[in-house]
Amino acid sequence: MSEANATNPDLEHFRQEWKKELHHKLKQPDATDRPGPSKSNSDLDGTATPTHKLNQFSDYSLPPVNADNALVALLDDNSCDGFEPMTVKPRPETSSEAATEYFPFKILTQFLNEAPKRIQSKQTKAALKSPPTTLSKKRYFQEMEEQHSKKTKSEVDSNDVTKEKKMNEGGEETRQMIDLFIADLDDINEIPFFDTSVPREVAVKIFHHLDMKSLCMCSQVSRSWRSLADDEILWFQIFLQLGLSETDANIHVSHGSDWKGRVRNLVEQKHLLDANWKARTGKPYQLNYAQGRVLCAVHSHGSTIVAGYTNCNVRLWDTTTGDTCTFNASNTALVLDENTEDDELCRMENWVQHLQTSEKYTAASFAHGFVDVWSSEAGTEPIHTLPFNARDVTSLALRDVRGGGDNTCVVAAAQGTRVQASYIHDQHGQALVDFDMPAKVAQVSWLDDFPGHDSANLLITSHNIVNIKNILLPVDSIRPKQHDPVGMTEVHNVYWAPITAVSHRPNSSDLAVGFSVHAGASAQIKVNVYDLSSLRLTATLTGHTWVISSIYLPEKLPSQLITGSGDRKIRLYDLRSANFPMCTLAGHSAKVTCVEMDDWKIVSADEAGFVFVWDQRMARKLWDIHNRHPVEYCHCEERLLIIGNVPYQKFPKSDEFDRVSSIRYRGTVQVYDFLANQNRQDIPDICLSGYNEPEAFNYNIGLAVPYDQVT
Repeated sequence: MSEANATNPDLEHFRQEWKKELHHKLKQPDATDRPGPSKSNSDLDGTATPTHKLNQFSDYSLPPVNADNALVALLDDNSCDGFEPMTVKPRPETSSEAATEYFPFKILTQFLNEAPKRIQSKQTKAALKSPPTTLSKKRYFQEMEEQHSKKTKSEVDSNDVTKEKKMNEGGEETRQMIDLFIADLDDINEIPFFDTSVPREVAVKIFHHLDMKSLCMCSQVSRSWRSLADDEILWFQIFLQLGLSETDANIHVSHGSDWKGRVRNLVEQKHLLDANWKARTGKPYQLNYAQGRVLCAVHSHGSTIVAGYTNCNVRLWDTTTGDTCTFNASNTALVLDENTEDDELCRMENWVQHLQTSEKYTAASFAHGFVDVWSSEAGTEPIHTLPFNARDVTSLALRDVRGGGDNTCVVAAAQGTRVQASYIHDQHGQALVDFDMPAKVAQVSWLDDFPGHDSANLLITSHNIVNIKNILLPVDSIRPKQHDPVGMTEVHNVYWAPITAVSHRPNSSDLAVGFSVHAGASAQIKVNVYDLSSLRLTATLTGHTWVISSIYLPEKLPSQLITGSGDRKIRLYDLRSANFPMCTLAGHSAKVTCVEMDDWKIVSADEAGFVFVWDQRMARKLWDIHNRHPVEYCHCEERLLIIGNVPYQKFPKSDEFDRVSSIRYRGTVQVYDFLANQNRQDIPDICLSGYNEPEAFNYNIGLAVPYDQVT
């Protein structure tokens, strides 16, 4: 006997009993010796009732009706409902009859008698463990399956094969159509949230509060959640938040498809843009205008860049389309200085002092004391002029009016104590206000938060006072000029503290004022932050050691502020924490003239001609650019870095017949595009791989340092 059989006594017992019955043959008892009713024709045909004994049949057969019905009941789970216990009742056996009943039949008889009890106990346990059922797709399909099985059994009992096939084919087709229809309705109207189902509109409203990363995680839960997380409305809202410009504000979700793919492209573009900024992988442009002589002023709006020169021309570049335009001044007449002696008449040169541009309008102030406004759709001649009676316009401001139409803007200028403002609409201008301030005006600027379509707020900065003037805009009729400074609100006023820098946060009520307090033994350099909605002082920032030359409040970071000062340092403040800077960057060799920042980088410029790009998180310099002329204008867009190097000397001494100044005196306008394609056709593909492509364009070579990023 093997070890396996020795370890299983039940199997060995079964084999021994089976061998004993096969070798032990006894005589079959006659039917007359059995008590009970006599054998009938039905008994001979084998159609016995369920109370017949197992030994009425042949040695190796089972009762056909009872055994078959019991096995079907065990194998078919759907037919277990309502199963009645079937018992096989053998008559009292003698010693000779017991030997004729084979041992496997005894085991099968015992199994058939105990099977219904086991099935009922399993159904009871399953009913106790199963959670409360809800109206879901799974329960619906289970009920349909049970109904279909019962219908099939009733059709089989009819013994009509042809009719059965037709009914099965038609029922199957109808069932498939209904199931498909119900499944579509279920996907549209019901979303399973674990143990419950909600309408799709409610589920979309719930998922509307998730961000992009959370939606991607929810799409991996199940198919129904993926169909919900990939809804076009959800990804259209994310597309609006990430990369939609103001010019496409009227776009609708029905205007396109695959918004998730568009969001993916924007994210990949953002990652590429950050990598190019960090590695200084930008395509440089030099916007030169030799006929304009020396550069005087630079400004930009989006992809539009304007530059003013000493010959009173204003040059416009569109970096997206490559178009250029040259605007002419309204007055280029020669002006003589009357204070000189008669025999030494000296002419007074005229040049562009300040520049401002918007989406469709450009304004420039000139040294002879006037301001011209041009429209990019109305030619090269000015459409409106603001005249002043004296020279040297000190400040200029231009802003589009939101809600006033596509061709509406306001322009303001200051000269000494006089302030003028005009309203431009459909290429026609009209004067709004003309008044005098008590002190000399140093700066004017328009606030973004206009209270309505019929008024605008003008920020006016004097020696030590900051005021806000509310100016009414024309609606239906032309309003008269306002000569008196009505509607004036004082925001900041500190005695013996001249103001050196003023800035406000776009689309917000935050205003920052940098000033130097000279009262006392030592000067104190501070920055006051005000809330214009309540005219309340919210913070006073300290830590500077010299005058504050520039302040910047980022729009996307409402709690941060950055300053640049004459001590050649940059200080980053968090308005939620202490009044001291949380980060100080040192490295400039002259006074900081411009400073800007976003969520990860800081761009600063100084009078020595350097432009630094810093990593905000690591507080270190990434790279720098140098030019011989001071940086008067520096602005960074998402993909553009615009630098204006304006020389101090506007009219250098040169040869009498030299009409164009030397290139080293002109100044430059530099533009770096960090998304431009810089690939050249003569460079192999293997040399153009990046860190995100370690396979090196299927050459199966992992480059430690890509060739195109080696400097």
